Amino acid sequence: MLLKMFGLTGAIALLAVSAAVAAPPAGKGKPSPTGTACKPKISVILKGALTVNGTADSVTLTVTGGNRFARAYRAAAQPVTVLLTTDTKIVRGDSHNAADLMIGDRVNVRARVCKADLALDPPPALTAVRVVAHPAKT
Repeated sequence: MLLKMFGLTGAIALLAVSAAVAAPPAGKGKPSPTGTACKPKISVILKGALTVNGTADSVTLTVTGGNRFARAYRAAAQPVTVLLTTDTKIVRGDSHNAADLMIGDRVNVRARVCKADLALDPPPALTAVRVVAHPAKT
């Protein structure tokens, strides 16, 4: 009886292990760590000054600072173009329109990117989540 119990327990354990190491079905599992299929998790904060008036689909700025993930963009060729979408929040005083951004405005841009993409040279294009602008100091 004891031998049957150990045999049954062993068979159940082997089935559990085989199910645990089975590959996930196609289209399921972890997202790609790089490229267009990755899920951005790293926030890149860029600080700088606008070099071109804002348009509905992008802003161009000279990067002078930011968080540690912004190093790749500070070292990249200047100016850097950041894409805008309809979901991008834009703030410049009371305005929330990209067309109101002016040359020389001090900006703080928040964008999200995949961490593995930051190692690429040149760094990947950014799509802004938020753009906060202040008039240039006189």
